[in-house]
Amino acid sequence: MIHIFIVNPYAGQKTFADDLREKLKKIDGLNYFVFNIRNAGYENELIQRVVRIFQGEKLRFYCCGGSGTMRNILSGFDSLDDVEVAFFPCGLTNDFLKVFGDKQKLFYNIEELINGEVMDVDYIKTEYGIALNTLSAGLDAYSQTKMESFRVFTMFGRTLPYSVSLISAVLFAKNNKFIIDIEGDIIEDAFTEVIFGNGFVLGGGVFFDDGADVQDGKLTYALLSRVTGFKRIKALMAMGGKNFSKVDHLTQGKCSSFTIKRSDGAPFVINHDGELVRDVTEVNAHVVKKGLHFVVPKGVMS
Repeated sequence: MIHIFIVNPYAGQKTFADDLREKLKKIDGLNYFVFNIRNAGYENELIQRVVRIFQGEKLRFYCCGGSGTMRNILSGFDSLDDVEVAFFPCGLTNDFLKVFGDKQKLFYNIEELINGEVMDVDYIKTEYGIALNTLSAGLDAYSQTKMESFRVFTMFGRTLPYSVSLISAVLFAKNNKFIIDIEGDIIEDAFTEVIFGNGFVLGGGVFFDDGADVQDGKLTYALLSRVTGFKRIKALMAMGGKNFSKVDHLTQGKCSSFTIKRSDGAPFVINHDGELVRDVTEVNAHVVKKGLHFVVPKGVMS
């Protein structure tokens, strides 16, 4: 097996890439290559090249970054049938790994991950690529659009730009009217937040379910409608504590497919596992049950 490490040098601490290379050098008999991502979106081109060069070889790809890097890596394959993908996290939230509870800490040990085993998990397939954890529109997508404006605050800590962006969204984001088709059930309303998730948490602390089964072929959805002002803060705090009964205008359920579009036909922005997709007119998505050969450290499945 050839181990392919795709490193986002802009995620995590500045020394992350160098530290990883030092650890890999010490592992005897490991057949591996390390590639740095030049810029966002380069994952697609890189993966196509690697698959072509190592055609016929058994490959395992390691996402060394955050949720957005994982999304870009998964979306770079023509097919996921014959590849294994691992997540060595260094992003800000790494939300998908929270489905593993306390065992998520095992993913931060590269030796345990290399010696791991395959667990087939669900993923969300859309015309805009693959999402492993969530696809959403509303407050969090608006917050993501503001992140670049507040990137300068990184000098005061990695989480500060995210926090300032979220506050901006709570104060200024509009409730947009969407038509959402959930397996033939049409819901039309002005929504504050629309979340469809394979996992159960968005943005590090906004829960939309109590837990997640990533092998059942089902998504959880959470639709928060017509919440304004400081009631948004109350709603987000309640969802952060999984107190869903205290959240007004929240609709939750399970599905395997959905469609989203704006009532007025105008384009909108979606948050696709931490990567923004702009000028969207309609999203069509469905779950691919156990379609990803996801590598987990030994002990995670026991």
